[in-house]
Amino acid sequence: MKFSNSKQTIKYLTLLLILFLSLNLNISCDTTEQQSKVKISLEAEDASCTEAWLNLKIESTALPIEIALFQGDSLLFTTNINSSDTTLFVENLLPNQNYSFYSTIEQFNNGTIKSNSITVTTMDTTSHNFTWETYEFGEQSNSHFKDVAIINENNIWAVGEIHTAETDQFDSNGVWVQPYNAVHWNGTDWELKRILVDYRGEQNFAPLTGVFALPDGQIIFSSGLPYLPKGNSWQLYHLWDMGVFDENDGSVNSIWGTSIDNLYFVGTKGTIVHYNGSSWTKIESGTDVPLVDIWSGDNGETIWVSGLDYMGKTVLIKIKNNIASIIFESESSNVTDNYYGSIRSIWSNSANNLFVLSSGGFYRNTYLDNKSKSILMFNDKLAWYDIVRGNDINDIIIGGLKSSILHFNGKTWREYEEILDDSKLGYNVSIRDNVAVIVGEIFVNQIYYKAFISIGKR
Repeated sequence: MKFSNSKQTIKYLTLLLILFLSLNLNISCDTTEQQSKVKISLEAEDASCTEAWLNLKIESTALPIEIALFQGDSLLFTTNINSSDTTLFVENLLPNQNYSFYSTIEQFNNGTIKSNSITVTTMDTTSHNFTWETYEFGEQSNSHFKDVAIINENNIWAVGEIHTAETDQFDSNGVWVQPYNAVHWNGTDWELKRILVDYRGEQNFAPLTGVFALPDGQIIFSSGLPYLPKGNSWQLYHLWDMGVFDENDGSVNSIWGTSIDNLYFVGTKGTIVHYNGSSWTKIESGTDVPLVDIWSGDNGETIWVSGLDYMGKTVLIKIKNNIASIIFESESSNVTDNYYGSIRSIWSNSANNLFVLSSGGFYRNTYLDNKSKSILMFNDKLAWYDIVRGNDINDIIIGGLKSSILHFNGKTWREYEEILDDSKLGYNVSIRDNVAVIVGEIFVNQIYYKAFISIGKR
């Protein structure tokens, strides 16, 4: 292109310069505007006595990205995150303390972007100071308790089979006197109970294997089949007769639920069944390993089930939206994904925490962003312990052989030697508020066992 004189050349170059500057200013403004939309926010999610879970949300930025987390003004760590909604885990804190946190990210041409600052208060430890009292039941034959449920300190149920001097014989009318299958603490006395249910038009007795207290105080039983409250008694649901179970299904003994309209039962042959208040649904577990425990820590959104057989084969199952998925299944007790040993019992207090009692130790699995971190909490005298329950992450008990009880207060463990007894076998434990209970049987001789209950109060 040619210009007739130098004035035209200057004019044309000036126009080009103006256009170039205008375009660059627009790009710069768009970039600044885009960067100004980047947001980072932090919220407190959960806390134990020594740990905290923080929820980090990032908007309008490319992922993955490196973030930094500060405690006060001290850098705790930096990490790359792949999600705009992430849980951060902080450990090595002290009980009953306030901690402040904030997070930052570095943006090119926009410097450091800082989140809001939050304060987290760690939990205080709970008291180890339980005072124990033991009660024994049964005068002949093989008496035992298999499970226990606490509604409050004046309302406790234990189930099993209790034989007394007047049972297991014909009465004066020629009627066979059945054993008892439950006891109830009313705050003053223990009441022997004989829970009978109608089966094919007749009153039927069976030893009870499971009991569960719903939040509203209703009591659910199992004899291998569900017993649900009906008026002042209980109704048997014979799931085979009802067509819910077939010949490949096993009896169900362990119970968990949020209400009478949301109950789960698990048991032998990998059997799982759910009751919604009006109908029963079998949930396919994907395993035939006997299922021995079930619990949820987030009101049933995620339900955990554990199982093991006498050969050491073990399984961990997660139920979500009534669909069961196997988290892992091991053919032997030597190795699992996150810890050593076959799983004996599980308990959970939240979506992030699953406590696992195995033959290799007591572990806490912290689930973050579909990954899990396993922490060994205890691994002494492991042959003694079979069951775990808790009030919260700072108030957990495990128990088993010799009526042994261990209590975790959020920081330390305590064993209660005053109730240890070589002749006792603890089958189940429960804790609610300031009451802890272990139940089982006492060996008297080769043909005589008593049932026992030890209650601890603080």
